[in-house]
Amino acid sequence: MKLKKLASLAMTGVLCVSMLAACGGSSSSAAVSGSAASGSASAEGTGNVTPVGEYPIVNEPITFKIMGRKDAGAPDWSELEIFKRLTEITNINFEFEVSEAGTWTEQKNIALVGGEYGDIILRDDANAITDEETYGPQGVFIDLTDLIDQYAPNIKAMMDANPDVKAAMTSMDGKIYGLPYVFHTATVQGHAGFFSEEWMKNVGIDKVPETTDELYDMLVAFKEQDANGNGDPSDEIPFTCVGLTTTIRDLLIPAFTGLPDGLSFNLDDEGKVVYAPATEEYKEFLKYANKLYSEGLLDPEFSTQTAQQWQAKVTSGQCGVYSGSPTALDPSTTAQQLSLPPLTSATNDEKVVKQPFYLYPGRAFITDKCSDPVAAIRLLDMFYATEENAVEGFCGTTLFAGYEGEHWQYTDDTKTAYEWIEPITGFGDINQTVSVTSELPGYLNFTATPSGNPLMEMKCVQVKEMQEPYYNTKNAYPSNARFTAEESERGNVIENDLYTQVALMTTKFIVGEVDIEAGWEDYLASLEQIGLSELIEIKEAALARWNEAIQ
Repeated sequence: MKLKKLASLAMTGVLCVSMLAACGGSSSSAAVSGSAASGSASAEGTGNVTPVGEYPIVNEPITFKIMGRKDAGAPDWSELEIFKRLTEITNINFEFEVSEAGTWTEQKNIALVGGEYGDIILRDDANAITDEETYGPQGVFIDLTDLIDQYAPNIKAMMDANPDVKAAMTSMDGKIYGLPYVFHTATVQGHAGFFSEEWMKNVGIDKVPETTDELYDMLVAFKEQDANGNGDPSDEIPFTCVGLTTTIRDLLIPAFTGLPDGLSFNLDDEGKVVYAPATEEYKEFLKYANKLYSEGLLDPEFSTQTAQQWQAKVTSGQCGVYSGSPTALDPSTTAQQLSLPPLTSATNDEKVVKQPFYLYPGRAFITDKCSDPVAAIRLLDMFYATEENAVEGFCGTTLFAGYEGEHWQYTDDTKTAYEWIEPITGFGDINQTVSVTSELPGYLNFTATPSGNPLMEMKCVQVKEMQEPYYNTKNAYPSNARFTAEESERGNVIENDLYTQVALMTTKFIVGEVDIEAGWEDYLASLEQIGLSELIEIKEAALARWNEAIQ
């Protein structure tokens, strides 16, 4: 299979394919007609399938053969409670063949190329759009457009309420071949800049920094005083991170550029594509970061340390602002952890945070081997139910946290927090016995905060108060914009080379290996030589198609 024949959602996608089991089982074949005139789900049953809203889904039992990607060390999906109960509700049996990520690509390639695949693929990976754009037009993955319109009211309602989700689901030929995983939870964060309130008070600061200058002043105080209160004023690391891709990318660079993604493509206020590392404001960020580094405020090992080395520093109480969640601290930590808000600077007066990614397309496909696609889409539609229209307790939240009242419960009627019910103690238990807690197809809108973990509670409260109000989407390049095969092939090469050059030179500028003023023009010239202008044209073309799709 040649890469130029594939279309990719992500410019940096790597071709990955999954294996399915053999052809699915014994049900009556159901032809799919055009969209219902009303645009709503059909009230009529078809063949062995009962009308929409009635259960079981089929009168006579059928079997779907399903293959999917499982997590390392996770049980076979036949052992999970959700699938056992789905069989009871729907009259649909499942035969699973699951494989871990290490063997997923090879197995899927063998299955799809060799024609030995079953009814449904669940939980494809980051390269699902490549598969979709390849096998959808070939007819291996069936067009779901009319099926959704007639038989999937939950999916249809989600698409109607979220034009961006519908656009992300729609392939280059205008058809829908795959279903997404859409999620909103309280535990994701826009940036990773946290610090201890005790450190701030110990150095006499009573206001959380809101500008880069105020952050600098706090970091100086952390360095010069006994911020951690252990009697040694010289053992503090004011600011620590692992490389450029966490707090530097998501907090420091946006503070100067006003763009949500500090190391990639964004949109300016006129909606044109702009590359943050090639802006004049990025140069001002470099000067600021170099100042932090040269004055000993930025961890001197930021560009070389491993995540494990960073973790050891953070848990030892050495670090001020750290690039992670409070949950990275020692569990015995009691000091209140605060989040930095998005910062402003001399070159930017707008608080900007990149909204956390919340949509993975292509997490379910129905194949042309499926003996009853109507029953299959009815089944998958259950995964997109909200708590209000759950079927016997099954909905999108169930996939994530298990069954309400059995595995977890809200702490009070406000439904702002939840707690586990023994013997469940966390998501690890859910993954082993109940469900796959991420990336199954479905709709998850579960913004309650987990209780019983003080550090997690601190994180969720801080993110809600200090980050969420500033999530920026107007300047974000749409992550699910689609590219033609030719655009993807050329764009992948340019974007990977650009990132390599930007990461190399940014680090050299910060540590002083290359003078910023003297090296700036050569740096910009190197980006052009790699193909920046050409890639911007490619991004603009994909953006135009995206803007048309969301109308």
